Amino acid sequence: MKIPLVFFLALSLVTFQGYAQQNLFNIPAGDATPKGKFFFQHQINFYSFTSLEAKNHLVYGVTNTWEVGFNVVNLKMNWGHRQQNVEFLTTNSLDKQLIIKPLVQFTSQKFFQLTPHLKTSVGTQIGFNPLVLANKPYLTHFTYNTWMYEPRRHVKFVVGPYLSDFRTVGAGNRLGILLGFELPLHHKLLLMGDFISGNNATAVSVIGFNYLLTKRVQLCLGGMIPNPGSPNKAGVVFELNLLGFDDH
Repeated sequence: MKIPLVFFLALSLVTFQGYAQQNLFNIPAGDATPKGKFFFQHQINFYSFTSLEAKNHLVYGVTNTWEVGFNVVNLKMNWGHRQQNVEFLTTNSLDKQLIIKPLVQFTSQKFFQLTPHLKTSVGTQIGFNPLVLANKPYLTHFTYNTWMYEPRRHVKFVVGPYLSDFRTVGAGNRLGILLGFELPLHHKLLLMGDFISGNNATAVSVIGFNYLLTKRVQLCLGGMIPNPGSPNKAGVVFELNLLGFDDH
């Protein structure tokens, strides 16, 4: 299905108007959005000069330990040298080699503070393809449990299991491990990375930097490395984080 470039750009930013969990690059960061506040993340994965993918996450804090929101992900764009258009790969079949693109997910995450430096969360992302509503829009899910150890501000380590289905992660494993970390290099610069285990369509590692431009604006840049045996490609990841609260 081919769609004009301007429509793709508008859709890739559609979550700006909604209220999805905070991420490092690709995994939940373990941070709770404060009550009544929001967190927005726009991510672009560059695979080549003619291929990119956009993802959006927007969260609203219902309480200080529970957040809800939605994601718009798998917005794939391909174009040629002579053909400036956008191609959405709306694969909503039972073929286990294919994942749903694009994918809208409603999200929820609940946090539990165990000690001053250790907390855990349980979350889920339930989604569908909005472009094929008339053709049996299969529901998908990505469910996870994270454990975050944060001995001091901006020093964190995240680990936990995930469970999904082939319409979200494609062929390969549906059960795996999430790993992530964040370390300060400077008062405005963080080293950041995450890892999704397995050989499915989400199985990648990303390592890069988070620049704290202001208390409410963050710019992230990282290199994406596909897991061995997965169908994924290497690429460059750019993120824009907008906080509806001051990040002290």
